[in-house]
Amino acid sequence: AVGSNQGSLYQNIATSLSLLPSSTIKLLRTSHLRLTSPMYVTDQPQFLNGAVEIETTLSPRELLWELKRVEKEMGRNVNTKSEDYVRFGPRVVDLDIILFDGDTVDGDGSVDEDDDD
Repeated sequence: AVGSNQGSLYQNIATSLSLLPSSTIKLLRTSHLRLTSPMYVTDQPQFLNGAVEIETTLSPRELLWELKRVEKEMGRNVNTKSEDYVRFGPRVVDLDIILFDGDTVDGDGSVDEDDDD
C-alpha cells in the first residue's frame, strides 16, 4: 500500500516508488489513487492512497527494511522515540506490505501464514 498526506501527494508516491531498488523489486501493477479520510488521528489532511503489486527476490523482512529506508529518505520521521513522532499522524509517504505471497505481514515484517494452504 502507498499513501501520502503532506506536500505534493502524487509526486511523493511516484518518487518513493522510483527509489525502490529495481534489482530486487519489480513494479507490476498499481491501483487508482484515491483521496481518503485519515484514521485514528483525524485532525490532519486527507491521504492519497493506493495499492501496488510487486515481484521481489527479498524476504518480507528485507522488503519492509527497504520500504522504511525509502520512507526515511523521503523525509518521514521513522524514529518512534523522538518527541515529534506521531503514530498515525501526517506523513510525506507511507509504504506498507499488505500481502506477501498471499500471506499477511505483521508490522515487524514477520509473515502470518494462512492455515488454509
